[in-house]
Amino acid sequence: MSQSHVSDRDPTPFVELIVKHERALMRYIRSMFPRPDDAEEVWQSTAIVLWEKFDEFDPERDFLPWAQRFAYFEGLRRRRKIARDRMVFSESAMQSLAETHDASREHLNRRSRALQDCVDQLTAQDASLLRSRYESEVTIGELAQQMQTTAKSLYRRLDRIRDKLAQCVRRRVALAEE
Repeated sequence: MSQSHVSDRDPTPFVELIVKHERALMRYIRSMFPRPDDAEEVWQSTAIVLWEKFDEFDPERDFLPWAQRFAYFEGLRRRRKIARDRMVFSESAMQSLAETHDASREHLNRRSRALQDCVDQLTAQDASLLRSRYESEVTIGELAQQMQTTAKSLYRRLDRIRDKLAQCVRRRVALAEE
């Protein structure tokens, strides 16, 4: 493909898909490369290859498995480059990790959907507390002060919310797998 052809096309569909699947794709890469620097290298080279090959993508198919295939091959390329490092998985180990990840994808997706449904069922107050705790840089101490309570009582409340969510997720996943 010529360089001018790549730069002439509308990047919007690609950007939408890559943003939507970035976390899942990075989790996949991190399963093969525990060192963040290596995972980031593979992510960068994968993103470039995905953009270069995007004309070959069939929009009727799922983007994530297609992208993971390129990530797998970019991972192999990276592995060969750093093969002298003791922290590198063998090709057979990488294949096994990729297969395990593929096999568990649907289960993880069910759990993720279940968690979102369970969070949606929380009271507005509990959902707000979770967002304040996990989506901001505010410490428990600062949050307790804002809410005029103690850190200890806030920890207990968060524990109850997390327990409630865990039970809800287990029930929903069990129902979905029946």
